[in-house]
Amino acid sequence: MKKQLTINFAFEPEASFEYFYPADNALLVANLKQFINLESQQYSRQLLYIHGASGCGKSHILQAICHFADELGKTAQYLPAEQLMQLPKEFTLGLESNDLLVIDDVDLLVSDYDWQQALFDLINRCLEQGCKLLFSAKLPASDVGFELPDLISRLNWGEIWLLKPLSDVQRQAMLQLRSEARGIPMSDDLASYIVLRCQQDNASILKCLERLDKESLTEKRRLTIPFVKNVMGW
Repeated sequence: MKKQLTINFAFEPEASFEYFYPADNALLVANLKQFINLESQQYSRQLLYIHGASGCGKSHILQAICHFADELGKTAQYLPAEQLMQLPKEFTLGLESNDLLVIDDVDLLVSDYDWQQALFDLINRCLEQGCKLLFSAKLPASDVGFELPDLISRLNWGEIWLLKPLSDVQRQAMLQLRSEARGIPMSDDLASYIVLRCQQDNASILKCLERLDKESLTEKRRLTIPFVKNVMGW
């Protein structure tokens, strides 16, 4: 029996449900918590597939379910496909022993037929062993362009959810939630200013917050619109 390779992939420090602003995705969050909690022998309840545009929070919510599983005393492994593809395919052997396996950006495997086959085999082992599976991608599995029809069939086997994007008002509330998590007070006017000038996705807004946080600590200045203008070059 081959020994399973173990690698800890980096998590975002705030990637928990506590700091995820659900807005119109509250039902998805509730379902994810139920998904990991329920014991089920039905294959359709072992697999869940989330799709949504770049920067809408897929990686956050996938990492959050891993944290949640850990709090429940379950074993969970988060695997970003971009890094997974750099590893030998033997890395997948034994992963089915986890309670939950999470693969982020699974659509990146579209360029590698051998990895598609390896993933298909892994999914089958997980379903047999009772390991639950959670995937994310930009598009539904049928629209990704996978060369392996059997893989598409497996990814469509369970529940399929769309992660809905936030409106500008909701992005503002999300930014203020994450800002408060860092101990940075942020007025409505400032949050609105940042959201309107950033690219319109969650990831870009949060990268902006991270940069502003570092600069404000370095210069020992609080966040104001003039300071933000100067730092971001707006």
